Order: sequence, then C-alpha cells, then structure tokens
Amino acid sequence: MPIFIVDDDAAILSSARFMLEGEGYTVATFESGSKLIAAFPQAKPCCIVIDYVLPDMTGLDAYERVRSSGGTAPVIIITGHPSAAIRAKVRQAGLPLVEKAFVEDLLGAIEAIGPLH
Repeated sequence: MPIFIVDDDAAILSSARFMLEGEGYTVATFESGSKLIAAFPQAKPCCIVIDYVLPDMTGLDAYERVRSSGGTAPVIIITGHPSAAIRAKVRQAGLPLVEKAFVEDLLGAIEAIGPLH
C-alpha cells in the first residue's frame, strides 16, 4: 500500500517521494486536496501526508473529506507556516504536525505509526 503525499509544491512532492522511496516505501502524490479526495473510496493508502495550506482547501478539510469518504489511513499534517492557530487546529483534530524541511521528522512520524510495509 502506498503512502499518499498531498502538496501543491512540486519540489516538496519530489523530495518527499525520493526520500520515502529510498526507504523502501511506495509513494503516490497529489497536487491538491480535491485530487486526493477523488482517489477515495477506492484508494487504500497506508498513510496520508497532507500539507495544511493547499490551493483548494486546508489539509484538515481534506482530512475530514477523506474520512467521510471511508478513508481510514493515518494522517500526518505538514506545514511551512506553523502558526499557533494551525498548531491548535491540528492538535484539536488529534493529528501529528510536521514542519516542512521535514525529511527526518516525516520519516520518524511515519515509522511511529507502526509497520506499514
């Protein structure tokens, strides 16, 4: 099962894919929340990494829509703008938050979820 990564920044998608595939994970990328949502309910990712700031919705909005579409994979929110308000919203949703420039932090958060291979 792949790890889904959602970010409108092509460089982030590319670097995250490179890092995770180097660790043996399969990765699928999406440039927007709506493209992620279109993959459900057929998609069965093992984990979803969603940028908080997307062009069409917030990462939390995407998370909620995935859940309402039957998605059950663990979700990690990433952001380059870790304001107190964003941190509070993500914490209230019960999700982990990883700041961009996140290569090692993201890998640690994915490994903390448990065995995904």
